[in-house]
Amino acid sequence: MREERPKTMPTQLKVAAVVPAYNEERRIHVVLKALADNPDITEIIVVSDGSTDRTHAVASAMPKVRAVQLPTNKGKGGAMLAGAQLTDADVLVFFDADLTGLTAAHVQKLIAPVISGKHDMSTGVLYGARYLTDIAQFFSPGITGQRSIRRDVFLEIPGLGDVGYGIELAINYYVWHHGYSCTRVYLKGVSHPMKEEKLGLIAGTISRCRMYHQMLRFRISYELHGRPPIAKGQIKITKCEEEIVADRKKNLFFTVAGITIAALLAILIARR
Repeated sequence: MREERPKTMPTQLKVAAVVPAYNEERRIHVVLKALADNPDITEIIVVSDGSTDRTHAVASAMPKVRAVQLPTNKGKGGAMLAGAQLTDADVLVFFDADLTGLTAAHVQKLIAPVISGKHDMSTGVLYGARYLTDIAQFFSPGITGQRSIRRDVFLEIPGLGDVGYGIELAINYYVWHHGYSCTRVYLKGVSHPMKEEKLGLIAGTISRCRMYHQMLRFRISYELHGRPPIAKGQIKITKCEEEIVADRKKNLFFTVAGITIAALLAILIARR
């Protein structure tokens, strides 16, 4: 059983932003500018994960950025772990490299629950910019590359370097099932391109299938080998007002969908 975290965090916190990136030379500047504009970000680390384009060079040219180039592609989990090991900051904040619409205010909203000492982790839900992104985040808000977390908690999590795209599930499950406190914040106006848009239909679909495969592989492995016993009330998720509203919309959607399907089935049976 882990030790209980202190009730308050240090007053002068170091916050390191870690941006894992693979071939994002055309998009990464938006994220790095938002991070550089936030005064609470102590350092910005870009991990170019075996990129074959100018991602490392573009990041290195940005102010306040420390860019590292991994010689081979380690996967998202390996890149995030590499970035976390390059800093001694108290708090880590992760952002995907291909975001659009990100501002310093969004960054502040994501790190605030952790640097205040109220929570051990916060995750960012994207909405209000693109319909497709909104739909994806509506049904799976926990699958997000935008999160702030205490560095000591992040480094406790086993096997992060090998989980690839299963990294979000790995972090979520560890935090939930070990009694750490977490919350979600909603980042209005932030989105990212689909894999099919960045890579083309065929290559994007293959990349998406690889992502789902890595996530499913982690989930199965976790259920079979890694899940710790969970005590009643152990999972500590605080819902913000935006999430409560989103849950109401989701419940309404499923209720309406269920009623509609039931009505259609009734009509089909009645016509026989």
